[in-house]
Amino acid sequence: MYKYFMDHAKKVGNDILDGKSVAAKDRLKYAIGDFTTYAPLKNALGLSRVRVGYTAGEAIGPEIFDFFRSLGINLKQLYGQTEASVFITLQPDGEVRSDTVGVPAPDVEVKIGANGEVYYRSPGVFVEYYKNPESTAETKDVDGWVATGDAGFFEESTGHLRIIDRAKDVAKLSNGAMFAPKFVENKLKFYPSILEAVVFGAARDHCCAFINIDLEAVGNWAERNNISYASYQELAGHPQVMDSIQGYVEEINRQVAVDDMLSGCQIHRFLILHKELDADDGELTRTRKVRRKVITEKFKDLVDALYDGTQYIDTETEVTYEDGRKGTISARLTIRDAAVQTPVQKVAAE
Repeated sequence: MYKYFMDHAKKVGNDILDGKSVAAKDRLKYAIGDFTTYAPLKNALGLSRVRVGYTAGEAIGPEIFDFFRSLGINLKQLYGQTEASVFITLQPDGEVRSDTVGVPAPDVEVKIGANGEVYYRSPGVFVEYYKNPESTAETKDVDGWVATGDAGFFEESTGHLRIIDRAKDVAKLSNGAMFAPKFVENKLKFYPSILEAVVFGAARDHCCAFINIDLEAVGNWAERNNISYASYQELAGHPQVMDSIQGYVEEINRQVAVDDMLSGCQIHRFLILHKELDADDGELTRTRKVRRKVITEKFKDLVDALYDGTQYIDTETEVTYEDGRKGTISARLTIRDAAVQTPVQKVAAE
């Protein structure tokens, strides 16, 4: 019964919440599902009396976002900063989507700089950083415009703002197309099997990627499918794991292909790293943010192999163990080509 009604909620729950036209039969079925399934579930989650909820900060997966909305919880995205007294953009009722952060809040002005960075000003903008005039001057100009450090753009059709990456990480491919690595990396990491992803492409012809699998998630999958392995490295290199990850990469390519601004960010080739990226090895910050420059330099041989057509590469990497000792691990990595889609706007033009 649970699966039956949850499948129905996925089908019509968002439309009912947005006040769209839904057949009477489907509304009745949803009402029964609310009585038997959705309401008890919301009660168990402590969300029975929530009228509206907001998600901000790092993006959450569309499946999670749609799950809560399908239950009748009016979950929305917002974009804000402490310097703005929280709100910059909000999603109006009936215009809620998981891939935008809405329209400017009342009395808030938002503009996009020449480099794609988002700027805003409003009556709620901070006065200054405490005893730090240098940082204040770097962040807010004399006209009151505040630099967010994020890159984004407004959709012409809806007026909604989309945040795609940190401004410092946004670049161009060699053909001038926009390159926003975090936009693609976040999409990949929504899959439970992918713990981390690093996408390359700045000033290059196309994008390629490193993938870290999630050992727990993929290990559980391996056990269910009677696949034996002795280490992370062995599991990461298993052909069936490669097939699974390739399927995810190609699904993301299909999603990215329909994006007018970012269709050039499709991944052409990828490999699964033989080790987890680790803060102890300098590859991540302590808050698990990717250190792109370090990774690019440390794994230069692998990056070069992604772009020179190599199918296999032997590599050796220094690692730091939990007790502080250092050692090296060697591996032969397989590099896969991923199917790339023709951008939708090009198809339409043809």
